[in-house]
Amino acid sequence: MSSSGSGFLIIPAVDIRGGKCVRLLRGLADEETVFDEDPVNAALRWQEQGARLIHVVDLDGAFDGQPVNGLAVRKIASALDIPIEVGGGIRTTATATDYLEAGVARVVVGTAAFQDPEWLKCLAEALGERLAVGVDVKEGRVALGGWTGLSDEEPVAAVERLIGAGVRRIIYTDTMKDGTLEGPNIAGLEAVAEASSIPVVASGGVGAIDDILRISSLKGLGVEGVIVGMALYRGRFSLSEAIAALEQGGD
Repeated sequence: MSSSGSGFLIIPAVDIRGGKCVRLLRGLADEETVFDEDPVNAALRWQEQGARLIHVVDLDGAFDGQPVNGLAVRKIASALDIPIEVGGGIRTTATATDYLEAGVARVVVGTAAFQDPEWLKCLAEALGERLAVGVDVKEGRVALGGWTGLSDEEPVAAVERLIGAGVRRIIYTDTMKDGTLEGPNIAGLEAVAEASSIPVVASGGVGAIDDILRISSLKGLGVEGVIVGMALYRGRFSLSEAIAALEQGGD
């Protein structure tokens, strides 16, 4: 699943709300921009530009706690020749299994991973590499419920506990950076990566190719990729341009 010769993944995001491809500012439901009426079209566009993995989020599902845009997710999975990972509202084993059986390569669990540790252990054992856990950070704590709530757990402590539960991959998102184009929280990412013995994917705040290069410089700490959304949709750079920058040795 490499989107460049460097082995570092640039992962375009396709966020679905109301059946459409949208982006939110800092995860706020009332700060929405619609970028494509059909999320399948967006996913196909990123595949054509060289993506090797697509990050799909059911935003309605994240807010509601159960899948809402499952049909759109399935359409994306069947339309693409590359794998997709899916998050948003996955809080039961049945939901995770349904997605995997529908052709999704990996499921991303957030809220339920922190609310039910025993369930997480069972899920991690059953799914292995087909599971990632989202560590969504807000005000120095792990955010829950579509980022509308806060736990008492700090991100580094959360990562250590997730590793103990058998989780094999983490997606770290600074929710206050997400959709802002203001640059990633490198310090926060580095702290999580240093605490992690498993691969970490970064998310939130990318506004320029230089941001991707800065994140890719943490490969030695186990940062294997970055999810990019708003910057691609706003045309700050193309996916193919970002891939080329990595292949030229910028990382």
